[in-house]
Amino acid sequence: MKISIYILILLISAVVAIGWSWKRLLDFNSYKKPFLEGVALQFFFLLIASVWWVLTEDFSHGVMGVFYYFLAFLTIMVIHGFILHYLFSKKKMMEREK
Repeated sequence: MKISIYILILLISAVVAIGWSWKRLLDFNSYKKPFLEGVALQFFFLLIASVWWVLTEDFSHGVMGVFYYFLAFLTIMVIHGFILHYLFSKKKMMEREK
């Protein structure tokens, strides 16, 4: 049960961060600010999830859960950066064609 909640939280966090950044990418001429906003949103979401994990588990498992969330945060952040860079370059190519 815990692992399914963990995976669900990770998926929701990734979708929300990437979706928010994608939406904000349309408003900016650079992908850095939308990326940082998405990362901050994802960090806040996973911070709350880490606190939940520590409170529902004993200390040793709680610390490991926070470590897993940290690794997931870094992984999602890298994937998020690649996706945003791809979308930004695609946006720039479309603007050049016009």
